[in-house]
Amino acid sequence: MFCVGMLLPAQYAVAGPAAGLFHPPMPGGSVDAASSNADGLGRRASAMKCNGYSELCDRKYDKVAYVTTHNSFATGDNIAANQNKEIPQQLDDGVRALMLDIHDPSSTSFSRKRSGPQDGHEDIVDKPGYNNDTSALVKRDGPVPTLCHSVCLLLNKGPIVDQLKHVKTFLDENPYEVVTVFIENASKFTDEEMAAPFQDAGLVDYAHAPNATYDEGYQWPTLGEMISKNKRLVVLASTVTDTETYPWLLYDRNYAVQTSYSVKAGQPFDCNPISKVRSLLIMNHFVSVEETTGLLSFDKPDYGSSLKINNLQSFIDQANLCGKDGHFPNYVTVDFFDAGDVLLAVANINKVTFTNTTTNTFGNVSSDSKSDSSDNSSSTHSAAVSINLGSSQALVAGLLSIVAGTLVFGF
Repeated sequence: MFCVGMLLPAQYAVAGPAAGLFHPPMPGGSVDAASSNADGLGRRASAMKCNGYSELCDRKYDKVAYVTTHNSFATGDNIAANQNKEIPQQLDDGVRALMLDIHDPSSTSFSRKRSGPQDGHEDIVDKPGYNNDTSALVKRDGPVPTLCHSVCLLLNKGPIVDQLKHVKTFLDENPYEVVTVFIENASKFTDEEMAAPFQDAGLVDYAHAPNATYDEGYQWPTLGEMISKNKRLVVLASTVTDTETYPWLLYDRNYAVQTSYSVKAGQPFDCNPISKVRSLLIMNHFVSVEETTGLLSFDKPDYGSSLKINNLQSFIDQANLCGKDGHFPNYVTVDFFDAGDVLLAVANINKVTFTNTTTNTFGNVSSDSKSDSSDNSSSTHSAAVSINLGSSQALVAGLLSIVAGTLVFGF
């Protein structure tokens, strides 16, 4: 999945008692973090909290930072896993933007980079519809958008609709939360095929539909306005979409840009958007490590490296780089979000005093693949397939890398 990053102007990267911390503009002007934390300055009189904080209710959607998980679905004891915890636990823990890659599970091709402009889906064969026990779902012909990392042979977490139903449950149970879903359309599904899982999960009524693009001068509503209208889901797709038919299914490049998604462990982060500036920025803050098996080498996610880089200062340093160029980091995107300080960092970027905003919508439904070596076969996501090949996963990845040249699972 791709990531994007935008930050604030340099004048907000202040020194002093809070030296090194990131200070974005606040509604009505800038506010010193120390005085804000001590006095409660800027807090609304209302008890309403938006994404866990009352201060965020009056801020426009594009002036808020969100904890974002890279390849949110890629979990389990798998060489291509980017996260420890399943999506329900991510949402309960404070993640507010998910990156999901959809593939045709029958395809033998895999993604090395984000998709380009959409062209027609080729070689579509008839397949059974979604295999769910939910009567609300509609049986559909055609390929089933499936969550896979690079190629379904390596990591297959089942139909995207299963995870979107968790998003629906979360929004149902938490009426003051705004969530974003990025769709990396690796197999170039049609708009109808991309929209179908959202329809089947019952999410369309929650989806926000802008009436213009960034180039057309679109101004995002505040979180409070989105909540009051119950339009609390933003959907951004990597391929060009038909917003006449699906006004909520947005082409991401009309609204967002991203920083580099291919940083090796030990390399510095930058804030150089890889396409023209938009109002939303995905600040990618994850790295890959090179692994060698015999004569084969490939890049993969690494929990140990995430522990090193997911610290407050590292986030703030990258955010301040963005600030110098006038960018605000909306989507602070990480591997293994539970390793380190991303929740604290996002609170700092939002200029609010960090508080525990966890919810208990799902209970503890997720195992930690890095600290718990128990068999994952009892997972609540029994429909998902995670190929646990042990050391042979490296061989599979290496063989794939021969076909692709260089395969980076961090995408």
